[in-house]
Amino acid sequence: MSSAHSRLLAGLRIIDAGQVLAGPFVSTLLADLGADVIRIELPALKNQPHNSHRASLQRNKKSISLDLRKPEGAALFKKLVSTADAVVENFSPGTMEKWGIGHDEIAEANPRIIFVRISGFGQTGPYRDRTSYDRIGQAIGGMIYVTGEADQPPVHPGYMMGDFASGTYGALAILAAIYHRDHENCNETQVVDLSLYESILSYSGPMAAEYSRSGIIRERDGNVRSWSIPGDQFLTKDGKWVLILALNPPIFQRLCDAMEMPDLPKNPKFIDHDHRFANEKELHSIIREWVAPFESQALYALLDEYRVPYGPVYSIADIFADPHIAARDNLVQIDDPNVGPVTVPAPYPRLSHAAGRIYNPAPAVGDHNEEIFQDLLGLSDIEIEKLSDIGVI
Repeated sequence: MSSAHSRLLAGLRIIDAGQVLAGPFVSTLLADLGADVIRIELPALKNQPHNSHRASLQRNKKSISLDLRKPEGAALFKKLVSTADAVVENFSPGTMEKWGIGHDEIAEANPRIIFVRISGFGQTGPYRDRTSYDRIGQAIGGMIYVTGEADQPPVHPGYMMGDFASGTYGALAILAAIYHRDHENCNETQVVDLSLYESILSYSGPMAAEYSRSGIIRERDGNVRSWSIPGDQFLTKDGKWVLILALNPPIFQRLCDAMEMPDLPKNPKFIDHDHRFANEKELHSIIREWVAPFESQALYALLDEYRVPYGPVYSIADIFADPHIAARDNLVQIDDPNVGPVTVPAPYPRLSHAAGRIYNPAPAVGDHNEEIFQDLLGLSDIEIEKLSDIGVI
């Protein structure tokens, strides 16, 4: 891709000390928009084989090998922090303090730094020291409780929503904090305390308001939503699932016209929303029987003709084959020198000017040691050799 492309966040430096997904995803979002991201990784990982996960998540970043657990590594980290705008970490609370690079040391190294800290339960509170993972955040945040069939155990979604949501909030927080720092001339360290469960809780919509005002506890109801009847997934003749939603009377009428049952809305069982909801099993059974003989593409064409909202339930293979997704360039290929060609979702969100893009493939661990340790921090060859010998870099 052209190096002449304007980078929206050029000049912004992020130190990525994140692990696995939530922390690194913060810096991936910013790196795609042109920020200078320096990723810190353990020297022991230098010989780790590359994979498609790394090719996707660590693109557009620089990588240095640095063991933060060693005093010499912590000292170098503080020097690096002094050059940066933000630091991202998602170790267990207290870990960086144990290494001598917690809040106080970070603030001393750079009083204007933005310090993003992601953990399972946050930096405070009685659950602070509990071990947590994405699914636990989904459980505590209320998402798993409302997901699944009413008569079955709760289930978790197929994506790691807590990690991705926390990463997105982390990127948003950095941009907001930088705006505040620069426009309010703030000279104090800004700490962003994020947790997996709080990110999920923030996505819960009106559930808290409903409970606080009316005592309503939303329960699992599978695919049925009281406000969207009819609305369910239906199986076509060629084995494809399609979601059909007829949320209001005009759309329901158009669906019935497509089904060649124009008088169905006049049936007392389906005459209004409340009756359709009371008889949703019967209504969905009628639609299911109608859908079953159709090949998927023929069904989609008919629903388009009658302007009935629908969505094919896509696998990743279906996503790759879809012409709309291709037309909008939602998938892009990275020519990774270690893995080979890898296709990933395109940088998002899309801006009309200086949009995010993939500038560089994911580096190998330590690829930028010379640039960062020598050119940026001013270490000599002898110092670097010594630090390498003792396993610091």
